[in-house]
Amino acid sequence: MRYQNILLITASLFCSAFVKAQDTLATHVTYDLTTEAAVGTGDYTAFQLTANRHHVLATRPNTAYLRGAVNVEHAFNKNLSLAGAVDLIGAVHADHRVYLQQAYLNLSWKGFFLEAGSREQKQVVRDDLLSTGSFVKGTNAKPIPQVHFGTNDFWTVPYTKGWLQVNFDFGYGKFMDSGYREDQFNDHEVNRQYAKGIWYHQKHLYLRSNPEKPIFITVGIEHAVQFAGEKFQYKDGKLVGNKKSLDLKSFWKVILPGGDSQYFENDAMEDWVWGNHVGVMTAQIGWNINKDHQVQAYLDNPFEDGSGIRKGNGWDGLWGIQYSNKAAGRQYVRGAVFEYFQSTNQSGPLHWDSGDYPKPIRDQITDLVTGKDEYYNHSFYGSYAHFGMTPGNPLIPSPIYNKDGYLAYRDNRVKGWSLGVDGEITDHLSYLVKGAYREGWGTYDRPLATRHHSFDALLQGIYHTGPWQFSAAYAFDKGNIFGDCSTFDFKISYHGKIL
Repeated sequence: MRYQNILLITASLFCSAFVKAQDTLATHVTYDLTTEAAVGTGDYTAFQLTANRHHVLATRPNTAYLRGAVNVEHAFNKNLSLAGAVDLIGAVHADHRVYLQQAYLNLSWKGFFLEAGSREQKQVVRDDLLSTGSFVKGTNAKPIPQVHFGTNDFWTVPYTKGWLQVNFDFGYGKFMDSGYREDQFNDHEVNRQYAKGIWYHQKHLYLRSNPEKPIFITVGIEHAVQFAGEKFQYKDGKLVGNKKSLDLKSFWKVILPGGDSQYFENDAMEDWVWGNHVGVMTAQIGWNINKDHQVQAYLDNPFEDGSGIRKGNGWDGLWGIQYSNKAAGRQYVRGAVFEYFQSTNQSGPLHWDSGDYPKPIRDQITDLVTGKDEYYNHSFYGSYAHFGMTPGNPLIPSPIYNKDGYLAYRDNRVKGWSLGVDGEITDHLSYLVKGAYREGWGTYDRPLATRHHSFDALLQGIYHTGPWQFSAAYAFDKGNIFGDCSTFDFKISYHGKIL
């Protein structure tokens, strides 16, 4: 209920701003209506239909929803504008029945914004449609309500003659899945602990040279943290809690991870890093073949501590090639992305200060052993997930797919290959084809007895005419990660204008 209450407050503020602004000619009010149904066989809706869609379509099989959104934008002048939206979903046989997917207010001035609420954020440098997504701030989970500020897009730095552009974001929010985590803990004996009341900090910074030049370069970093909150687990047969403090100092400490000099004297439940940190560093080079065709190659290097930042995690990362066709008119191939994702190294299988050994033994270890990064998992917070779905790259299977309700990631050491292609067949008909193959080895602490694998594919056709859009898709999974799933999907959308 807390999740709903916070979003309802944001929605009421949005409606108030709408009423005050609607009398002016500078106000635009639109609405979107969508219905979608997925039917088929198997234990889940096919992976490619649910991945990287902000958890709109349920992972459960044979599901459907109705969705309605109202969007308002008011321009005070050419530099200052106020925008917002309320987006409600009602679903059947779904992970969530009725909920506010989005409710936010956004104040923009020139190329900058200040925003509060829950909003489906776009990725900065990854293709939302064709890529498997960022390791940190992808599009796979429900949006996390937050207050943040940054640039609306890449902003050209003055006095650089157009040669330097910057894109940044910085904010704080809160995970709204405390009830979900508590229910999973109570309903499934396999869970030994859970955390609730978790706070969230995120930021990114990207620098890009002039993208209109023949060759351009993009470098940057994304960083997210789970902090504060309370952990519950059984100890000596009793449920006990262990709370992380929350004060102004907490908000400062999570900006950069720091150590706790009292770590070895603290309870084993404590962690030396103030929060659960996940991050990714990006290096990307682009080539404008001509004014219509562009190719980019990139590496997203994941990290959870200094070993990953030093690239002690070997070949781990998202390696990709992206082709973009910017030509006007119908294009049979509008874009294509091929990616290789690896998370098997994690800076090695050992970590010297794991806390499993008494201090005299730790003192005898002279080598620097800082591996076993346990991507997305954490001793205090359990997992970097929101309502069971990873906010990062979905090629690491989310905890929501654990049939026994286990709250952490069981298979975070994977290798995966993916391909996505889209284009237009006619002026009104477009298509999307995606496929991925992955292999999984479990985790370092709990390796799988036999390697898991899956092949997932999607074929979608989209017909659009005026304000209407109709979509039909077929997707399937083969293997022992999601099992054999086969799903037909049908979607109808309408975009209307009020003012």
